[in-house]
Amino acid sequence: MGGYFQAYLRNASIVLDHYRHQEPFSVFLKQFFRLEKKYGSRDRKVITDLCYGYLRLGHAIDKISLQDAIVIGYYLTHNTDNGFLASVKPEWSENILETLSNKLKFIKRLYPDFQPNSIFPGISDLSPSMDVEKWTLKHLSKPGFFLRIRPGNTDKVRAVLDEKGVVYDLLANDAIRIHSNLDLSEILMIDKDCLVQDIASQKTSELFSNISIPIQSFWDACAGSGGKSIMVHDLFPHAKVFVSDIRDEILEELKRRFRIAGVKAEKTFCNDLTHPMAEQVIKSNLPSQGVDLIIADVPCSGSGTWGRTPEWLTSFEIPSIESYSRIQKIILTQLTGQLRKGNFLLYITCSVYEAENEKIVSYATENLPVELIKAEHLSGEEFGGDHLFAALFISAL
Repeated sequence: MGGYFQAYLRNASIVLDHYRHQEPFSVFLKQFFRLEKKYGSRDRKVITDLCYGYLRLGHAIDKISLQDAIVIGYYLTHNTDNGFLASVKPEWSENILETLSNKLKFIKRLYPDFQPNSIFPGISDLSPSMDVEKWTLKHLSKPGFFLRIRPGNTDKVRAVLDEKGVVYDLLANDAIRIHSNLDLSEILMIDKDCLVQDIASQKTSELFSNISIPIQSFWDACAGSGGKSIMVHDLFPHAKVFVSDIRDEILEELKRRFRIAGVKAEKTFCNDLTHPMAEQVIKSNLPSQGVDLIIADVPCSGSGTWGRTPEWLTSFEIPSIESYSRIQKIILTQLTGQLRKGNFLLYITCSVYEAENEKIVSYATENLPVELIKAEHLSGEEFGGDHLFAALFISAL
């Protein structure tokens, strides 16, 4: 069996050596395995695991050989050994249950060039409230998988999961963390009974408790595939729904999900909020009196989600933070122009960088006709989730 694991190590090295960061690593892997049909399901699973363990190390292993770095990645991201370490580094397998702190010290002794503080890029640019060490080392843990149960379906969803023997935790606000690795669409009605939605994303709903008026209408201005729109609809089921995004193809997916979820949108339209014609498009699709609430899950670095896509730890270019910040300011300026006095705007990023979070809040309160009600980091790390930032504003004019 040891020969198999040595082969897995070589094959993982081949995969990583061919990856050029031109597409998400998950997409690259599918294409790679589609072309290389010699790999069976177990082969694909082990090689994928080894690759992701390596990617989670970011720039910490820049001066370490590829194969050694793959082994280090496996060692630091696992608490049990499937036989890999026993085959390639048997002395490491003996202390696989050590704390992460002790494991890091062990690796540092063997590899003085190993730099764990370089796992996450741009740590000097993080939001001030972030715990740098905790956030950095979080990326050595595998991400969680979460469901949001829609209103009235808690007993039904839990009964199905119990019947099928699915291991899960019931968290706050009908949030479920799934421990089993299976296709839930085979046993649950996804988008009708529950949604696949990260725990941090679900927490954005907590800011709505600070809204003082009944929400009769809302506009999700960067709607994506509609997960947050469905969540807000569930909170305000009688509100009229307006949705837009810059991408036509993602709006088609939103429409599909809305049909399953039973959500009827008053208007679904494509709009580039940074375009000079954006305001005209908005006015032709929204009611003349505006809407009570605008949700803006804006384009951002995505740095709060890199636990799921660790290839970004080495491919992200720090100067692009400023580019995202400029786009966010343009979008906020456009959206606040659509608010009427007493209307609300919820600004959301999945970023951990100050320039996209606190500095945008300062820009808005200093330059735009809004007042800040609450700004908050929404952390899902304790459960293996993402990290989001949200700020709720109210129109001052």
